Amino acid sequence: MKMITLATTLLIVSNLPAGAQQTSASEPLPTSDVMEMHHGHSSGIPISFAELKDTVANLERAKQATAKYQDVRLAMAEGYEAVGPDVPGMGIHFVHTKKEDVRADDAGKKRGFDVERPSILLYEKNSSVAGGYALVGVSYLLRASEGPDGQPLNPPFPKSLALWHRHENICVLPDHSTPTGLSEDQCRKKGGHFTAETQWMVHAWIWKDSPLGVFSPSNPAVR
Repeated sequence: MKMITLATTLLIVSNLPAGAQQTSASEPLPTSDVMEMHHGHSSGIPISFAELKDTVANLERAKQATAKYQDVRLAMAEGYEAVGPDVPGMGIHFVHTKKEDVRADDAGKKRGFDVERPSILLYEKNSSVAGGYALVGVSYLLRASEGPDGQPLNPPFPKSLALWHRHENICVLPDHSTPTGLSEDQCRKKGGHFTAETQWMVHAWIWKDSPLGVFSPSNPAVR
C-alpha cells in the first residue's frame, strides 16, 4: 500500500509543469502571500496561555466540588430545585433558589463569584443512576453591565471561550414550571414570579462533553 501511495504521489508530481515544481521546491512564497495565509488562521477574540490555563484549573475545581451532586438527592437536600421543563440539549435546570447575586465590579474582580458553587446544576434523566438523574454540567449566573460587544463587562471566564446569554420574560409558577408567552400581569395572577430579564448565564459541560464546546449554550449529547 505504501508503494502504491508513493508511486501515485511521484506520478502526480512528475506531471506538474516544470515551473510549478521549481516554485514549490526552490522559490519561497512572496511575503504578502505568507502573511495572507497566517491572517486566514486568526479569528475571534485572542486568549493568552495564562487565561487558558486558569480556565482549565477553574473548571477542574468546579468538577471536583460538584462531584457529590452526581447524586441528585444530595443536591436537592442542599437547596437545588428543579425549575422548568426537560429541554433536549440542555436537560433539567436545578437552581439553587437561595443563591446570592454575583456581580462583577469595574476593577474586574468578581465579588461573590465562586466557581465551586454554581448557581445551577444541569441534569438529564437516567434511571440507572441514584435519584434518576445524571449530572451533565453546571451553569453560572452573573449580574454585570453590558459591554460594547454585547457581553458582560469583566466576566469570570475569557470572552474568547465563554459566550454569556440572558433570557427575557421568564415566569416561574409555584410548581416550578415555566410557561411561555405570559405577561407579567398574567404570571402574577397565577401566583408566579416574573423576571423581565435574567442575569447573565453561561453553561459549562464539565460532566458530559459537548461536541460544540465546554461553554456551548446547548449540548447535543444531552438527551
